[in-house]
Parts: sequence; structure tokens; C-alpha cells
Amino acid sequence: MKIDPHSASARAFVRSLNILLKFARLYGYDHVRTIEHLDIAWRELQAAMPPSSESGLLLGASGSQLLLDGVPLEGAPAERQFALLLSTAGIASVQFFPSATHEELRRFARAFPTSKAKPAELVFQLKSALVGTRGVRINEICFIATDARLKDASIAAQLAVASLGDASQDEFKQWLNDPKKLLELITAAQGSHAEGTSATGSGFAGALAAGTVGLGTGGAGLGVRHTTATGPGVPGTGNPDIEFATGPGNELSSSSRGGDAGGYWIPAGADVPEGLVPSYSDGRAVAPSEAEMFRILAALTSFGQIASGQSGIAGAGTFQQQIAQLSGTAQATLRQAIAGLAAQATQAKPDETMLVQLAEHLAIRFALEQFEHGDVKVSAVRQMLDRMNQEIESLRNILGEHENKMTDAGILVESHREILDRQFWAAVPDSGKQMVLLSEDAWCIPARNVQSYVAGLLEKGNVAEAIEILQNYASCADSEEADARKKAAAGLSELAELYSKASPRLLGEALRHVGLRLSVEQDAEVQGMVSAAFVRLSQEAASSRSFSAMEQALELLDGVEVQRPGITRSLRSKMGIEERVPDFVDEALRARQIAAGLTGVLKLLPQAAMEQLSARFNRCSQRQDAEHIANLAGDLGEEGLQYLRGAIRGGPVTEAVEMAGLLSRLDPQAVEVFLPGRIKDFSRGAQDRIVRQVSGSGAPGRCRILLDILDYVDPLVMPLVIDEIGMSADREALGRLLTIVDGDLPIGSGQYLRVKAVEALGRIPATESIAALKRIAGGKRVFGWMHSQELRIAALQALEKLDLAWAQEFLPKSGIENEDLTLAPLTILANSKFVRQRRHTRVRLRKPLTAVSTNLKENCRLEIKTASLAGGVATISRHLAPGTQVQLKLQLGLRNLQATALMRDYRAQDMAFEIVDMNLDERTKYRRLLAGKLTRLVPAIEEDPVTTAPSVNTATAR
Repeated sequence: MKIDPHSASARAFVRSLNILLKFARLYGYDHVRTIEHLDIAWRELQAAMPPSSESGLLLGASGSQLLLDGVPLEGAPAERQFALLLSTAGIASVQFFPSATHEELRRFARAFPTSKAKPAELVFQLKSALVGTRGVRINEICFIATDARLKDASIAAQLAVASLGDASQDEFKQWLNDPKKLLELITAAQGSHAEGTSATGSGFAGALAAGTVGLGTGGAGLGVRHTTATGPGVPGTGNPDIEFATGPGNELSSSSRGGDAGGYWIPAGADVPEGLVPSYSDGRAVAPSEAEMFRILAALTSFGQIASGQSGIAGAGTFQQQIAQLSGTAQATLRQAIAGLAAQATQAKPDETMLVQLAEHLAIRFALEQFEHGDVKVSAVRQMLDRMNQEIESLRNILGEHENKMTDAGILVESHREILDRQFWAAVPDSGKQMVLLSEDAWCIPARNVQSYVAGLLEKGNVAEAIEILQNYASCADSEEADARKKAAAGLSELAELYSKASPRLLGEALRHVGLRLSVEQDAEVQGMVSAAFVRLSQEAASSRSFSAMEQALELLDGVEVQRPGITRSLRSKMGIEERVPDFVDEALRARQIAAGLTGVLKLLPQAAMEQLSARFNRCSQRQDAEHIANLAGDLGEEGLQYLRGAIRGGPVTEAVEMAGLLSRLDPQAVEVFLPGRIKDFSRGAQDRIVRQVSGSGAPGRCRILLDILDYVDPLVMPLVIDEIGMSADREALGRLLTIVDGDLPIGSGQYLRVKAVEALGRIPATESIAALKRIAGGKRVFGWMHSQELRIAALQALEKLDLAWAQEFLPKSGIENEDLTLAPLTILANSKFVRQRRHTRVRLRKPLTAVSTNLKENCRLEIKTASLAGGVATISRHLAPGTQVQLKLQLGLRNLQATALMRDYRAQDMAFEIVDMNLDERTKYRRLLAGKLTRLVPAIEEDPVTTAPSVNTATAR
């Protein structure tokens, strides 16, 4: 196929022109490369235009498509971008004539901006650059609107079009936004269909009236027709009580309407256009019917289409016909509304919302008329406003460019339905507002209006009236109508804060109405609204610390669970009460007298309450605080105890560990029953934690619990159990301790446990253990003593407390030195203010004692600063997880001591360790080492840091 050389040259010209503009943006028009491509483009343009051609070359643009003499041109993205630039600027095409010169092409290219600019600026620059040129022409896009309805339009409509044919759209918008001009248009529309009347006029009104209506002298210079009626009544109304009123004496003031006109009608004293105003014999104006109101709103919508350009100027004929078809009453109503706006806006600058304001004012005034005269109830008013709002909505869509821009910008715009509701409510007199809010139809009033009215009453001090209104509004949640229940629930959600502010008792009443409805509501949509209201009211009760209301909400929730199983779980998580339980518990513990209802709330939340109380109980270091927490937990009753028992009996291990201490204090028998069977399956750390919690509970029966679990715990935990049994000083432990002292040891334990049992016997004031201790301290063989030195030292230290005379008599012949007896177990103080006491004296070492671990994959070094027979505190070369078992080698010069210890957290930089097993001979050496360091002692009578720690991770050694 042979290619047309002119077509190829034309395509090459387009490509070169695009490259030329690209180089201009990069280097400027005076650059060598730019000038070179300008010459190339000129040569290709000459080649593209045949010598015989008169039309030259037409380069068009449609969207992103370039057209060459009307034929689509396939191009690269750069060509499509060039086409889009022309289209956006409103340029339809560029015509290059054969007479074009090199200079004209240069001026054309230079008109394109080298930097980012608006499309409108491109058109302006091209026009300026091509002034006086003949070889290049710019063709802009032009849209022409037509209206097919003109062929069947009335004579008045055609006259209106002819009269306004030279008027601009802006001028027409001025008529739209000026109520006086609009009133003139409506009057002219009436005149065009009047019979037996004549007037002269000019301008827009004269055009519409076709010479039948002119401008009068009254009422702000607006022309209206004058009609005379004889006899009572208005022809066509069927009501003999209606008469005509004409002239400026027919003002419709606020006093004659029984309320504030609110700017919807002509206020008293304003200039009123002369004309026909039908009214009753008592002076009350006749209101149009609802159907006529819809015709008025439809007419205003048609006029709005004219102003927005949607129907063109010719749409004035349609508007004129609609106005002419209205009844006299409807026309008078519309004229009065417009005149009222004109009287109020004499100084204000008209804007594009005038038509919408007019439509809203008409709808609100009509609804208020119907309500005040008792023609409809307040519930029907809401429905009526909704129907009218649908008609007004189309007018807003036409004239709502400003609102659309605000919405696109993310600015929240009040809904039009809310605007109508608010404006209607503002027009209702106070007496009417109170009557409605105290009626069974109070749910019809939007919550915002209720809030503003009640807030005003509270500010004035009318608390009783405000409470009465809120009580009545809450009762609407029990209405038989589904719509009433739904809207009342939505309103209560918005008014929750107001209910709390007015009276905490009101909050409880509102919750009662909503909660009872939630139990029986069958409608799914209403149920969702009621659930949301219940949650919102509960949240307000929690945030305002209204414990009585919270208690009622939780009780109602239990009732809902009976009727609707499963729904309460989601509601509880949203109510915000459980998440505030920690604050409530702290408040109850701090207050001298618990707030009314707080205990009831905690009773209804046994799990959350007991979890918080248990955590605080386990952290207590002083006996008084622990007693206070235990008393509060006891006040929660059987519900709380059931949760604690369930946690010990079958709850998660972590939960059982945390609850064991508090339950040991409140119900030790339950712990005795459930704990032994479970603790054997717990980890060593969990067992250690439980032992500490039980011993720190201060429960009278804790000794029995410790004895029951002794055979089920890890052997490394058994020494701690024996120590805690001795610290309880309970005679009930004598039998088991004596058997251990005599060598009947639990499975897995060693001789170190016998030493612990002897120390425990020394803390129990019982003469029954003296004989066994004497056998250990004084028992001999043929050669030497029967028992180890460490066991004999522990027995003699115990006898010093139980039988001092015998111990003093035996000491000289015992082979035990006084230095060995220095570090005796500490005496228990019966009236100590601390939950737990230290078991052994702590010694602060002048020179740290070095120890190393031998059983770890990566061993570490410890610098022991403080030590006792039970353990110590050391700086460690690397951090170890709390509960780690460590085999320690203590370096004493040329000698080494071995001990098994468990690591525990203590301070940020140091870690504590507790000795849980040790050879008895090496323990004696360790004892003598510490006895020789007794230059500085840590006070013995102070709280034990182990007990103050909330978990194994923060426990420290004695």
C-alpha cells in the first residue's frame, strides 16, 4: 500500500512539534537545540500542506486523542499528553493555513508555557501570541443549550424567552437571589392569566405578563393586581368565613399568628405588596393544602433549574405556567413568604441559598400551622416534613454547589432533614414545646432539640421540669410503635450525658427502660438501636462513677442473658464497666467509706474484681493492707468465692497461681481440697509462687495447706515449704516435722531438708519436739557424734529457744563453738506489721565473695555482696532467667564450696539467689565464713523482700 507523503509529513510535523515543546520546557526557547527543532518542524509543516490546498492542516484534539484532518492519529504517550493539554484548555483544534510563516509558527510555539500553568492561561497566551496572524488559527470548544419544550410553550413563555434572550446567566442568577425580583416574576405570572385586569409593565414582569400586568406603587415598588370581591366568602373556597383582605393593612404579624413568625411571613410594620390575601373572619390567614404546598415547591424547583442553567432561560415559561395554576390561597402564601424575606434582607446581600431558604420556610410554616391548629399530631409533622424534604432535596441538588464542595473537602455538613427539624422546633412556642415533650409523642422531637430545651431549663434552675421531661422521653422506649422505640433509643444514646448531668437517678431509670426493652424486643433493627442505647448509657454511668446505675445495668444484663443467651458477651465488652474495675477497686481501697453501689458493681463482676484484688493482695507487704483487701474481697460474697474456687479447681495454671493466696485467706478448706491434686502438674516456678502466696496470706489454716502439698512439689521447693511451715508456728505441723527430723524424708529430698525441719521445730513453741532435738544434738556413737555437725548446730539453736537451761549445760561438752551458734534462725515477731519476716540474718560482705556456675551451657560469674544461710544478692556477669537452677562453686581461697541455688530477680543490676540444697559439711563451712564477716549486719526485723514481690521473677532470697 502506497503511503501518502503529505500524511507522513503531517505525522512527522506533529511529532517534531511535540519534541520542540519538550525541548522548550527543558532548555528554553533560545537554546540551540530548540531553535534547530523549530526549523525542522517548519520544514515538515510545509511538506505536510499540499501547494494546491486552501484549508491547510487541521490538528484537532478530543480527550487524549489527536486528530489530523479529522482522522485519529496513533501516537506515543507524549502525543496523547499533548492532546489532553489542548482538550483541557478548551481548544478544539489548531488550523495551519498554507499562508503560515516561520515567524507565526515560532509565535505559536512560544505561547506554550515552559512551567506548570493552568489550562485557561494557555488559551489566553495563544490568543495574545497569535493576534494579527493569518496563517494559524485557534478554534475553541463552545456548548449551545437548546430546549425542545419551546415548540409547545405558551405565548407567555415565548415572550419571556424573547425578553431574556440577551440577558446573561449571571444577571438571571441575580433575579433568582433577589426576593423582590422573584416576587415581581410571580406577580407577572399571575397577571398573564388574570381576567378582567389590566396593567402596564416593563422588563421581565412585563414580558411575562404580555402587557397585562404592570408595576404598582405599593409594597417596595412591586406590581400586583387589585381585585374586588363582594359579599362574604371567597368564590371557589366553599367557606363563608373566608373573606378577601386587600391593601397594606393586611399584615400578618406574630401577634395575630399566635407565635413568632420566624421570618417566614410578613412581619408587622413591613411594607406589604397590595393584593389579594384570603383570611378567616377572625383575621387568621387561610393556609394552602398539603397538595398545594407540593405544587409551590415544585414550581420553585423549576425556577432553580432556570438559574442553574439546566433548563435554560426558556424554562421561565414552565415556571410561569406552574405559578399560574396555583390557587389564590397558594399564590398569596408564596407572595407573603417572599415579601417577608425581602423585608428582612433589605440590607443583606442576596446569595444563592435564597430559593432553598424560601422552600424551607414555606414547609416549616405550613407544618407549624397544621400543628398549632391541631390538624396533625407532632408525629405526623415529622412525616410531613420528611415528604417535603424530598421535594426540596431536588432544589438543593440544583443549587447546592457550595455544600458539594464542602463535602468533597471532607467538611461535615448538617443533613437537610436535621435543618428542617431544627428550624421547625425553633418556630414552636415554649408552651408548645413543653406540651410535646411531656406527651407520648416526645420521641418525634430530635434529640438535639430535646437537649437544647432541657439544658435551658437546667440553666434557669427548673430542675424538676427538666427531670420530668427526661423521664417521659425515656419511657418512649416502651412504646408500642416500632418506629417510636427506634427513634427513642437513638435519642437516648445522644442524651446519655444530659441524663447523667441532670440526675444520676435518671440514668438508672433510662437504663431500666432500655434494658427491659432489650430483653423482649423482636424487631432486629430496633434491637440494634436499643442495644446501642444500652451500651451508651452504661458507658456514661461508668465514666460518671454512677455506681447505682452501673449496678442496675449489670443486673439488667443478667436478665437479658436469660432471655437472649449469648448477646451479653458483646455488650459487656462495649459497656466500658469492666475495663474500669481496676480504678473502682483502687477507689474502694482508698476510701474510708465505700461509695454506695460500688460493692454491688464489684459483686456483679466477680472475675474482674477478684483478679484485681488478688493481684493487689499478692503485692502487699504490710499486714494492714492485706487485711483491708481480704475484707473487701469477703464483702463480694459467694460469687467472688465461686470464681476463686473455679480457678484453683480447673482454671489455667497462671490463674490458679494468682488466686491461691486470696482463696487461702477466704476459704482455706477449698484450697486443701483442690490444690494438692493439681500442684503436682505445675512447673517448679509455679509451685514456688503458690507456696509464697499461701504462706503470705496470713490464713490460720495455711499450715495444713503447706503440709498437704509438701509431697507433691519439686524437691527443690520442699525446703521453702518447710521454712514456711515453721514460720506459721502452728503446732499442727509437729508430727510431720518430727518424722522428717528422724529421717523419714519425702521422695527426692536430702539431708538438707532435715536441717530445715529442725529449724522449723525451733520456731514452734512445743515441748513435744525437745526430746527429738536432744537426740540429734547429743546422740553419740562409739567414735564421735551420731549426726552431722550442721544438723547438731541447728538442733542446739532450736533448744536454746525451747529448753535454754539444757542447752547452756550441754554446750561446753557438745564440741560446738560459740561462733557456730551466732547465725541462728531469726525469731518470729507475733505483732509484726509486715506480711512476712526474714528467716536468717543477712551479712553485708566487705569484700565480695566470688562464685561461678558450673551446670550452665554458658557459665557466668557472680560477685556476692550480701549473703545469709538461705542465699544472697550478687552482681552477675550475664542475666539469667528467674527460676534458673544454678550449681554454684564458691571460691574461698584454696577451698571451694558447692551449693544448688535458684536465681531470682531483685534489683535492676543485681540478682538474688536462694540456696535450696547444700552438703551439710559445706554448709557448716559456709556458716563459719559468714560468722567471721559479722562486722556489719542487715537489720533482722524488717519486711522480707521475697513476700513483697508480685511473682517468682521479683522474689529475693533470705
